Amino acid sequence: MIKLSIKKSDFEFNTGLLKPKDSLYSKIWKNNKIDTIVARKLMQIADNIVKSMDIEEYIEDIIITGSIASYNWHEMSDIDLHIMMDFEKIDKNFDLVKKMLDQTRINWNKKHNILIYDKEVELYFQHYTETHEANGIWSLELGKWLANPVRLEPEIDIVTTEKKAEAIAMQIEHLFEMFSEKKFKETYEYADKVKTKIARMRRLGLSDGGIYSPENLAFKMLRNAGYLEKLSALKIEAYDRMMSLSMKTKTIDENKAWKNYLNQGK
Repeated sequence: MIKLSIKKSDFEFNTGLLKPKDSLYSKIWKNNKIDTIVARKLMQIADNIVKSMDIEEYIEDIIITGSIASYNWHEMSDIDLHIMMDFEKIDKNFDLVKKMLDQTRINWNKKHNILIYDKEVELYFQHYTETHEANGIWSLELGKWLANPVRLEPEIDIVTTEKKAEAIAMQIEHLFEMFSEKKFKETYEYADKVKTKIARMRRLGLSDGGIYSPENLAFKMLRNAGYLEKLSALKIEAYDRMMSLSMKTKTIDENKAWKNYLNQGK
């Protein structure tokens, strides 16, 4: 039985971490504005990414958001660096552009480990008209708040959050079993279905209940427990096995070794 608990210290969204602070993260924010050295460094990172991809003409803004731009920052907060773009200027096939940029984002975040005052920089690409639920949004281009952070006392439905996270965790564990039985096509298709379900759950949660909705908190819990990364890795591996031709038959031991590898740090 999978048991994820919001009360455990190894998950981001326990009640202690959610308690609002009296001030913004002081190493990054000075007098309610971003530190000039930090802003310069983040702009340099964004500029390097944009120039390397040759996408300067599509940029609308560079923003900082997430818990680090709010009173709910904590020791696990990242610096969410969003490059705001007009996806449709790149190509009319919006979904294709989004998939391409998502893969670029994933690869960049895997490759780099940039820390600014102990906070890791996490890259995102976002369509400039996309709705973004956040307590605070700072524009690096304009040098001002687009959404001023507000100190909130969140109301959290812990029971519902844990229930949603545990249900999805069980589905991911079942995928491991399917993979070990060499059902690679079924694993790939089910993994894609689970990923779509998770994305929809979070989107609807943010739309209906905001950042403290059970759906969004369940997403955060699964992410911080490593389940989302394992799900993505398993989907890729299942696809590779499904499309491969080999005289060699994979043994159960090898499949168990793969599962153990994915479970590292669980």
